[in-house]
Amino acid sequence: MPTNIPVRLVRKDGGLIPLNVTTLTLDVDRSINPHTIPFAGGERFAFDLNMAKAVILLEGVITDDDLVSVELGRSAKASIDFSTTGTEGVYNSVSGRTNNIHQPFVGSALTALVADLTADDFADVGIPQLTIQAKDGTSYIIFFIKSDTTYGYDLGGSGEYHVSIGEADDTMRTAAEIAGYLRDLINSGANSNALSSRFTATRVDSTNTDEPDTTVVITLDTTGRDNGNGTPSCKNGNKKDPLSETFVGGIDSASEFTNMSAGDKVMSLFATLNNSNDGGSIVPVINALNRLQPGNLNKKYGDYIKGIQIPFNSTLNNTTGEKYAAKNFFMPTGPFHDIDSKHPNKAKDASSRVVNPNATGDKAFIKGTVTKATFVQLGGEPIYQFNIQFVPVEHII
Repeated sequence: MPTNIPVRLVRKDGGLIPLNVTTLTLDVDRSINPHTIPFAGGERFAFDLNMAKAVILLEGVITDDDLVSVELGRSAKASIDFSTTGTEGVYNSVSGRTNNIHQPFVGSALTALVADLTADDFADVGIPQLTIQAKDGTSYIIFFIKSDTTYGYDLGGSGEYHVSIGEADDTMRTAAEIAGYLRDLINSGANSNALSSRFTATRVDSTNTDEPDTTVVITLDTTGRDNGNGTPSCKNGNKKDPLSETFVGGIDSASEFTNMSAGDKVMSLFATLNNSNDGGSIVPVINALNRLQPGNLNKKYGDYIKGIQIPFNSTLNNTTGEKYAAKNFFMPTGPFHDIDSKHPNKAKDASSRVVNPNATGDKAFIKGTVTKATFVQLGGEPIYQFNIQFVPVEHII
């Protein structure tokens, strides 16, 4: 396992339960039953209907917090993908199916917007804006303007940050250029630019469209939880915004089981696994109540285990200069996946927070639940050994 990044069980309310796993087993059974063909010299045939069964086995120990190194603090990260505005359903008349197709951010709508803007002017009503908030709560607005100056601060005495999305003659910048200008603006400390002391930005390939150098990953300057930052946020008039993910994954320099003894942790897990349910997955009335009273229902159903985060060391798409970057295992299911969508370069950082534990297809975790758990106290000491069986499953009813 990557150093200081544990396996985590994901609760229905988004809470994470870290486990000190010493042995991890990923088991897949393709459920293929071969049959011998009569009079064929021992040849066999089988039907492969892609009906795989999977199970994840975890072995490890649970100790008091002061007997094991806790997770190191990490800074929250956000991303902005300028290659796409997200997916839209497009009907294919040949197959009769509606497929989700990524719509480009730099398209006809943005081109028309740039044509309506005045060069180097921050007063246009429809000018796109990007807001990012630092760990200290200070917010910064970056204007996407028409300008021959690619990026900067205090252009023409405006006192504003800007990134160019089009030249003065209405020539559009590419998605990769816009991403590069934003990265350079954030990292540049020149001309009283305060962004570089609060954020760090890198440019990477899009995990949504695979277009190179079109996504900007922004990291907060200080470790710790994001505290509901809610940014980056875009304001683009009636035009569609680039696809973005808000700051997530920040953790304080402490264990998620802060101040708990080994017995406290086992008590919590044992009680949860003995009596918890998904609550409202198939009952519309409960779903309606959940929207009206999320706090009360989170107390009743929030501790249900909905998924698992399993980190691994990856050598792909690393921007830090280190050999490895910690990523999360994901398990793509569904009829529309292909070779590209199952490639490990689609894996998300191990620090990614699960925004919606009910979602399917989220690469931040593997959806499923615990089907069996055994806890054994060793020699009367405050140390417990555990064996947990986790079964991946998308739809729990």
